[in-house]
Amino acid sequence: MAAHARRLHIPDDRILLETKAANTWENLTLALPMVDAFDTIVIVSDPLHGARARRYAVAQRPDLADRLAFAGDYRLLERWWLKAPIAVHEFAALIRDRVLCPRRRAEPAEGDA
Repeated sequence: MAAHARRLHIPDDRILLETKAANTWENLTLALPMVDAFDTIVIVSDPLHGARARRYAVAQRPDLADRLAFAGDYRLLERWWLKAPIAVHEFAALIRDRVLCPRRRAEPAEGDA
């Protein structure tokens, strides 16, 4: 993603990398402290992973929710065969986290990252 940002002429001093995480939850745990000084936070990823990453970011740091901005990452018909099942999975996770287990803030299961 850093290489893609550079192709879009984003200056290197504006690109922050976290390189130690093994999954999305860990990546956000390690990366979110890097963005405390920024007014706007953009998670760059494919649309399906970006949605999950934004959900995890808000779960870990609710205070950042208003500073999260959406990247222009949605492309009509991209990975169309995955969108419906992943949307169902993400919706079920959202219901689980907000309705069934609202106090649950533990790390997601390994397969959920």
